[in-house]
Amino acid sequence: MENMGDKLQRTTLICPCCGHERAIAATGCNECGARQVGPPLAKPDVILPNLGPSLMALACALLVLLVFVAAWIFSNDSKVGRVLLVSVLGDGTKLTRSLLAADPKLPLYRIFTYDASRLAFLLSAILIPLSMVGMWLARRARRLTAAEPAIFGGARIARTSLLLSSAWFILLLSVTAFNIPDALARGKAKRQAATRAAMYKLHREAIQKYFNEFGRYPEELSDLSRLNINVEGKSQLDYWEQPFLYRPDVEMASKGSKVSFTNYRLVSAGADGKYGTADDLIMVDGSIIDTPAEDDLPVSVAGSGAAGEK
Repeated sequence: MENMGDKLQRTTLICPCCGHERAIAATGCNECGARQVGPPLAKPDVILPNLGPSLMALACALLVLLVFVAAWIFSNDSKVGRVLLVSVLGDGTKLTRSLLAADPKLPLYRIFTYDASRLAFLLSAILIPLSMVGMWLARRARRLTAAEPAIFGGARIARTSLLLSSAWFILLLSVTAFNIPDALARGKAKRQAATRAAMYKLHREAIQKYFNEFGRYPEELSDLSRLNINVEGKSQLDYWEQPFLYRPDVEMASKGSKVSFTNYRLVSAGADGKYGTADDLIMVDGSIIDTPAEDDLPVSVAGSGAAGEK
């Protein structure tokens, strides 16, 4: 380029045939031999602004909406879609009548108060980061349109995209915060239910079979190996992979008679991993009790060799 006062004048251009630079004043390219057939084209009088950044921000905001609506309508066996069909079309069509015949409670389904909130919580791990990406794209588009309005356009689209993505972000964050306590409670109930199921299974498939065969409960859980069944180690663990505490109770028919274990207690330490606390799950003779008494507290670890009081 040559310096012409305060301006720089280009003296070379790119050959459209081979991509090498050549002098503007030259009539051909020295590299490929292409000949110039006319002067370079002048710049157009009107240059349309680039809408790419603004449209990308809008597409991201709309993608959040599309993902949520599609999942909302088609998840849970498309129940929301069926409810919407019945709400819009009523029972005047063959399709809606068949839907109502299969499930008469469809009009009562809480698609907004429960299903939408629950789904938003489940999808928050995906949609919240996507909303943040949309906000970043919208801010970037606004900066570009403000700094170079002749090159980048779509300032109104960028503002709309920022509003949509911000609204989605705030809404999803609020729903997530609102649902966290319920999700924790459901998780706790699920873990407790799994532990109860393991305790009932151990009673039904091993401890009670031992009683039926030998007329008494085992002195410790390791005695279950006497049964002709495969009692795996994991079957004696609760959900948190802590061993169950086992304590047999002793009854004597008369003085000098043989010890007979006719009752037992099976204890899970619960989520805190500490035995003898309020979250323990205690089974007495095959039934889980809700309010343990002091004498229900464990005294021995499963398989440790403790046999209870004698």
